[in-house]
Amino acid sequence: MIVYDKLMNILSERKMNKRQLSEAIGIKANTMSALSKNRNVNMETINRICEYLKIQPSEIMEWIPDEEYNKANEEKQAIEAQIAELQAKLKKM
Repeated sequence: MIVYDKLMNILSERKMNKRQLSEAIGIKANTMSALSKNRNVNMETINRICEYLKIQPSEIMEWIPDEEYNKANEEKQAIEAQIAELQAKLKKM
């Protein structure tokens, strides 16, 4: 699985948000959404991002084995479910 967490970190460091980047490089908001969700984007998009930010592709994305990625997502979903359950209990108090 290719993930773009590094890109999101770079944007945060540069005090930019996804909308600002998409407007600056002329890509649609749903393409930025795809990046946020680690979905496939075309190489032209990667090129535009790298050109604009003056960085290498390896600085915005990384490969994680599918099994490792899926396990991390399952753990994250379990924790989010626990948080939602605790928040519901807290509301009832």
